[in-house]
Amino acid sequence: MKTFYRSSLRNKLIAFLLASIVLPISISILITYNYTKESVKSYYIRENTNLMHQGAVNLLGYLERINEASLLTYNNLSDKYSLYQLIQNGTQSYLEEREMYRNLQFMANSVKEIEQIYLYSAMEDHSYRYAYKLLRSTPGQTYIPDLDEERDAQIEAVHASHEYGIEKPKFPYHLSKEVFSFHRKILNAPTGEVLGIMSIDIRTDMIREISSMLYTPGSEELYILDRQGNLIFASDADSAEEGGHAWVQSILEQTADRGHFHYEDGRFEGIHIYESLSAPWLDWLLVKRMPYETLYRDPRQLTLINSLAVSVFLIIAATAAVIISYRFTNPIKQLLRYINKLESGNLDAGLAIDRSDEIGILSKRFYQLMQRINQLIMREYRLELASKSNQLKALQAQINPHFMNNVLQSIGTLALQHGDRKVYTLISSLGKMMRYHMRADNSSVPLSAELDYVQSYLALQRQRFDENLQYRIEADDAAGAVQVPRMILQPIVENVFKHGIQPALGPGEITVVCRMAEPSVLEIRVADNGVGMEEAEREKLQAILNRTESVFEPVSGDDGIGLINILSRLRLFYSDEVRMRLENRAPHGLEVIISIPLGGKEGLFDESTDRG
Repeated sequence: MKTFYRSSLRNKLIAFLLASIVLPISISILITYNYTKESVKSYYIRENTNLMHQGAVNLLGYLERINEASLLTYNNLSDKYSLYQLIQNGTQSYLEEREMYRNLQFMANSVKEIEQIYLYSAMEDHSYRYAYKLLRSTPGQTYIPDLDEERDAQIEAVHASHEYGIEKPKFPYHLSKEVFSFHRKILNAPTGEVLGIMSIDIRTDMIREISSMLYTPGSEELYILDRQGNLIFASDADSAEEGGHAWVQSILEQTADRGHFHYEDGRFEGIHIYESLSAPWLDWLLVKRMPYETLYRDPRQLTLINSLAVSVFLIIAATAAVIISYRFTNPIKQLLRYINKLESGNLDAGLAIDRSDEIGILSKRFYQLMQRINQLIMREYRLELASKSNQLKALQAQINPHFMNNVLQSIGTLALQHGDRKVYTLISSLGKMMRYHMRADNSSVPLSAELDYVQSYLALQRQRFDENLQYRIEADDAAGAVQVPRMILQPIVENVFKHGIQPALGPGEITVVCRMAEPSVLEIRVADNGVGMEEAEREKLQAILNRTESVFEPVSGDDGIGLINILSRLRLFYSDEVRMRLENRAPHGLEVIISIPLGGKEGLFDESTDRG
């Protein structure tokens, strides 16, 4: 069995495929799940700690407004009709009683959630109750709040509102509402003597509104407790009453002002996040509870979905591994048999292979096959070079006889009409052109020689157009020394006379400028003031010229060698980086711009170089 496993690539492949699929994915799922759980937990704690702190700030701000409302008692101490003076001196007249009503009404309107105000004046032993915009009073102290002796003010937990013992004369109606009470001792300013007691009932609307922003109903719980464990607010009062004593006690045992801890009992397992609300008259705890079941629901569902998907994938992958292994090894064996048929004799192996499985045998045969392929590649490469050389020579052999006819006609006409030395000049220029053209020994020449040829060509054309032609040829020394293929400029200039210059447009102008645009980039510009090209035609031709491959396209009609052939020759001579642009000139005319990256080819500057 061991030998069978070692010598069989198929068995190895099946085992490795299954192991490489099952193990990494299973480990990845476990790591991802645990990491996601911890990330979710850390993110939840961090975000909710900040949220609870902001909620505590908002609650303290609201409760501070209520505290300030109770301190309105001490406004305008010197005014005999101020609430402080009325409590200290009593209400002996109808006017004083009306001022008492006005002061309590002002206090009640300072915070819209104030339900009613109870006031006891110890100096006159009289109790007052302001509710529903009415004021009722009765002798004696009808209500005694549970106040710590060391505190001047204290908040009572949420409870149902009541009448504070003042039943007669009755209010027109009384509706019991859920309120919390703010109790304050009214003290004599200089002596600290207790002048009375004030109790303000505040509806829990704002407490609930602020608290609702701090938890998600259905998945989180929020509670506000005092340090005695009394419930101020509960998002789920039923749950708090059912079994909340244990967790409430664990919250009260916390010594830090804020924090979080893990808690677990028979009905809850999760995180508690708490924040203290502290003031001289307040000592509350803001508590948020999140069960792990809810916290980890999304990671658990994601892991479950991934596990199901991976299980299906593993079944498919295991089946595919077996099938692929069989189908992968069978073609290898067939390939070996095919290679054996192709090999014809060169059996000297230069590659040492010790493996005895299918890959080892394939490697030996593949090495031998590659040797043959390399030979074929070299043969095809030489054939390609020869083909390109023949193409280049074929392009150079193209010439338009129409030009020679026009030149000879111009010289003959001039000789008949004038008979002067200009005939000699024309014939001399023609001779130079013919000698240049007939030189077939070199396929490349310095750019300066090509410019001389264009100079002779333009001199002849100038006589043809009755001196109605101006031309200018410029080239710096570095540009003139560059080796270029023969006959790359004259066809461009010839196109000007065939398609560009028209007598109706005035005297013709042709400019040829050659310069080194960069240290290794030759730029050639041929510009005229002829009719130019239609924009659609120019864009179509430019699209062909922009193609990077060197393609010899047939040229129809009497267009001569043509721009496409010139670009193809330049790319054969240099590289596919050669570019040709066509630009219309204003107000009319065309400019052909050729950019030739030389690429540091020093051999291109040697006039004797034969690239044919």
